[in-house]
Amino acid sequence: VILFSAKLSASVIASDHDSTDRWSYCHITVNNSPLLFFNIYAPTKDDPFFFQELSATLNNFSHIPIILGGDFNLPLDPILDQKSTCRPASSRARHHLHTLISDFGLVDAWRLQHPTEKDFTFYSHPHCSFSRIDFFLLSKSLLPNLLGSSIHPAIISDHSPISFSLDLNLTSPRHNQWCLNTAFLLTHNSKILFAFNLNFIFKKTLPRTFLPQLFGKRTKPLFGVI
Repeated sequence: VILFSAKLSASVIASDHDSTDRWSYCHITVNNSPLLFFNIYAPTKDDPFFFQELSATLNNFSHIPIILGGDFNLPLDPILDQKSTCRPASSRARHHLHTLISDFGLVDAWRLQHPTEKDFTFYSHPHCSFSRIDFFLLSKSLLPNLLGSSIHPAIISDHSPISFSLDLNLTSPRHNQWCLNTAFLLTHNSKILFAFNLNFIFKKTLPRTFLPQLFGKRTKPLFGVI
C-alpha cells in the first residue's frame, strides 16, 4: 500500500500492482516533476526471477526518478548489513538485485548517509541473526534532495520502521546518455529476436570457414536491432 499525505500537492498519473500483490507503484507529479513510488515485498526464498520481472516493469519508467522501497528479504551487503554466527550464503536474488540497482542508477539512501554503521531492521529467531532487509533505493538524480534517513525502533511489527526525508522542490530529470537495460535481454521476445538475427548472420553472411575476426564486423547489425 502506498499512502500520501492530503497536504501533498501531487497529481496521480498511474498506479498498479502485480497479481501476487508483491509490488505496487504510483506514478505522480510533484511541482510539475514526475516521480515514481514503488513498494515491494520480496519472496523469502532465493528467487532471482522476482527481481528480473521487477526490472522489466521498472524499465517502463526508466526516464523518471524512482523511489523503490520495502521489504527486500535479503541484505544488500551480507557482511555489513547482517550479524550472524553463520557464514553468509550465496544468493542469486542478491546478484539480480545489484544488477537492477546498477541498471537504473539507484542508491541505498540509508547506507549512503551511514557508510560504515551497522544497524538492522529485522531479527530472525530461526537463524538467530540480525539483518537490514528493509531499505529505500533512490535514483541518483534525487540525491541532492535527500535530507536524511533513519531506522526506528520496532514497536508494532517485527520489522523496524525506516524513513527518509526528501526536499520535494524537484526539477525535471535530465535525459542522460542511453544505456542498455540488461533486463530487456531476459525477455522471451528478445531471445527469439536475437536467435533469428544470429541465425541469419551465420547462414547468409559468414563464410563456411569461421573466422573470429569477421564475427564482430558481421554482427554489427544487431546494434540496430537493439
